[in-house]
Amino acid sequence: MKSEPSRTCLGCREARPKGRLVRLVRLRSGTVVVDASAQAAGRGAYVCPDAQCVERALIRGRLAHAFRTPCVASPDLATAVAAAGRGGLAIRRREADMRGADVMATRV
Repeated sequence: MKSEPSRTCLGCREARPKGRLVRLVRLRSGTVVVDASAQAAGRGAYVCPDAQCVERALIRGRLAHAFRTPCVASPDLATAVAAAGRGGLAIRRREADMRGADVMATRV
């Protein structure tokens, strides 16, 4: 069985499954926003949907390092990450449960 890819959180620097993190992207204007679809083109950076991880990523200049260019966080980035984390994780868990049910059905 194939395992889910892992990514490193910009805040806590811990590797976690990609589905449990929120993807950030840098727009052409240099503003960093949440990639709700997790499919936007270009380089992505990942952060836990935890307020402390977002704060650490913003304070320590890790966004610029991750995107390899100067960037500015959108004013509501922390709120957007929290919202995406709550909504996205619930949806991803339901999808995983459905995949698990499909696997179990094929085994019977």
